[in-house]
Amino acid sequence: MTSAIDPEAQAFLVFLEQEAPSDPQRLQPFGGHIVQRAADLVDGVEIDLHAPLEED
Repeated sequence: MTSAIDPEAQAFLVFLEQEAPSDPQRLQPFGGHIVQRAADLVDGVEIDLHAPLEED
């Protein structure tokens, strides 16, 4: 099985790979409050991953 990587995501991963060694204190894991906030924002949201995307 092969999967295509989004070029923008790939560029961001390359950026992180280059930046991490030069300034590691700038990179911080998500946790606690941020994870809970994200969970709260999508609580109760239902999506159909197979539905076509809307124009807007």
